[in-house]
Amino acid sequence: MLGPPVMIKQDGLPEHYRQFQIWQDHKPAEELYDTENDPEEIHNLADDPAFSDIVDDLRQKLFDWMIETRDLGLIDEPEIAARAEQFNGISHAVGAHCDNYERILETADLARMGEEAKEELAKRLGDPDSAVRFWAVTGLCSLGVERAMIEHLSPLLDDPSISVSLAAGDYLVRAGEGVLALPAFERALLSDILWARLRAGAYLSYRSREELQPMAPLIPVLKQAINKQEMFGPEHNAQLEKNNYTSGLGGQRDGIVREWVLERVMKRIELSSA
Repeated sequence: MLGPPVMIKQDGLPEHYRQFQIWQDHKPAEELYDTENDPEEIHNLADDPAFSDIVDDLRQKLFDWMIETRDLGLIDEPEIAARAEQFNGISHAVGAHCDNYERILETADLARMGEEAKEELAKRLGDPDSAVRFWAVTGLCSLGVERAMIEHLSPLLDDPSISVSLAAGDYLVRAGEGVLALPAFERALLSDILWARLRAGAYLSYRSREELQPMAPLIPVLKQAINKQEMFGPEHNAQLEKNNYTSGLGGQRDGIVREWVLERVMKRIELSSA
C-alpha cells in the first residue's frame, strides 16, 4: 500500500496549508501577527508600514532584554564551550564577562537590512571578536552566496574559532568549493567539543547531493567522530562531574549527534558519491 504523497516544495499539500510559514522555503527575519483576527498566524504584518512602530518597539524591547541578560543565544555553542575554558567550564560566565555584547548583537541584526548590509558585514569579517566574525559570515550567507566573496572568506577557514571556520566552510560548500572547506570540517569533527562535531554535521545536513559530492574525503573522519567518546575538552571535566551532567550529555552524544546527525550525514555523502 502506498503511503501519503511526498511533500517536496509543497507538492501534495492542500492549498490552505501552503500558506503556513512552516512549509515555506525561507523563514522571514521578523514576524508579527494579529492573533485575534488571524489566530493561525498566516498573514505576517512585520513588513506592513502601518505596523512599523509596533515592530520597532518590540524589536528594541527584545534587544534590551538580550543585552540585560547577556543572552547566550548570540554565541555559537562551540564558541561558548571554548570561551568557558577560562571559567572552569561555566557557560553562564561567558555572557556575564562579554564586554562586546552590543556589537555582537548589532552584527547579528545586520542581515535584516538586506543587500545594503553586505559591505558592512564584509568589513566585520576581520573584527577582533570571533562572535562578530561568526555573525558577519552567517549574515553574508543568509543574503545569498556570491563567488566574489570566496577570496574574502577563504582565510577564515583557518580562523582560531571553530565556529567561524565552520561558517566560512559552509559558505564555500554552498559556493561549490567544498574541497577548500574540507580541513575546516575535519578539524571540527575531530574536536573534543561535542557541539563542534554537531555543528559540522548540521551544516552538512542541509547541503544538496551536488554540494556533498566533494565532501567524500570526510567519510573516514565522520567515522572517527561517530565513535568519539569525548564531549568537552579536559578543562570541563571537573564541572561535568560536579554537576552530574555526564549521563544527559552522553545521551545527546549517542542519540542526537551520532545517530540523528553524523550517521545520516555520512550516509548522504556516501550516496552522493555513488
